[in-house]
Amino acid sequence: MRLPRLPLLTALALLFFFAYITGIRLAYSLLYALVLLFVVSYFWSRLAANNLEVERVSPEGQYQVGDPFEEHFTIANRSWIPVPLIELTDFSNIPGYNPGRVFSLKGRRSRRWTSRGRFKQRGLFTFGPVDLRYGDPFGLFTRTLRVAGSRSVVVYPVVRPVGALDALAPSTAGDEQLRGRVLDIPPNATTIREYVPTDSVKRIHWASSARLGRLMSRSFETREGGDAWIVLDLQASVHAGEAPDSTLEYAMSMAASLSDAALRRGGAIGLVSNDSRSSVIEAARGDPQRKKLFEHFTLAEADGSVSLATLLQTQHHQWQHRGGLIVITPSADPRWLEALLDLGVRGHRSLVVYLDPQGFGGKQPTLAATGQWRQALNWWIIRGPDDLVSDEERTLAAG
Repeated sequence: MRLPRLPLLTALALLFFFAYITGIRLAYSLLYALVLLFVVSYFWSRLAANNLEVERVSPEGQYQVGDPFEEHFTIANRSWIPVPLIELTDFSNIPGYNPGRVFSLKGRRSRRWTSRGRFKQRGLFTFGPVDLRYGDPFGLFTRTLRVAGSRSVVVYPVVRPVGALDALAPSTAGDEQLRGRVLDIPPNATTIREYVPTDSVKRIHWASSARLGRLMSRSFETREGGDAWIVLDLQASVHAGEAPDSTLEYAMSMAASLSDAALRRGGAIGLVSNDSRSSVIEAARGDPQRKKLFEHFTLAEADGSVSLATLLQTQHHQWQHRGGLIVITPSADPRWLEALLDLGVRGHRSLVVYLDPQGFGGKQPTLAATGQWRQALNWWIIRGPDDLVSDEERTLAAG
């Protein structure tokens, strides 16, 4: 509650003038009472300002979209003067989260509560700052105490179980996968390398070991060591829907899931996208590569103007003899399919993860994957958010 001070000051001035010219005792009494009201209100709010403490315990670190979190708030009044009304306003940039409260606080008391939420969108988020707005009982002198935000969290896209990247292995027949794992095709051994203690006995190439006098292991093309490149379509005009149920969010989730699957199996994976920065991350293995890729998947936006077809054409020499391609796109333009077939990555079949924009609320047409496109490429078509939502996730979303 806040009373406008200007009308009260105007009334005070008029009352003083009236009391001065009339000399009525009641007018002087009202004048003194009004002045006392202003003085008490001012010092009340001033005393409260020096004795309010705010403690906020927020989560930090790394999370995935859909993970729950909780915060703990403590507001303490160290003075014996009560604060009749306190309004806490939070300015965290976490979508759908508002831990604000309105309450009163007696003297020498504290108020504690726990605020719970769920990360609904990928990105870098900060808890806070918060504004604590309070004042005197009459609402004449309100004050604001701002507590800066100090904790940040990184929210990665959802990593879903997608199986291995076996669809990139050579094959003679196409297939279309709906909500399932990619094709289970046996790996192809291409080269040999030095044996390491973590290799299984099945990987030992006994003929080479006998010839060289030391243990040698087989190196597999796709299932356990081949390179793969993710081509992530971030052209602004082709994406549809609103986060978290948008083609962009699901594209990032699929890119993160496929990257995670490849890196866990010891493969090398790189990234090319047509965002505004024309991002390229060279193929590599290990945790440092995972960190680079997931940072891109977390912060990247669909802000590019270059089409997927143009991207594939300009990167033609980039992928020669360097592994299979994973194209993730909601684009219905058939020119990118023609460009992808023209690449002809030898010894590999490209995997297309197609996000149907109409299933995400978009008005763009749906790509018709027929004829030579179906036969020459491996397909994984996602027709909407429900295609990748498990029963457990539906239950959590409903709750």
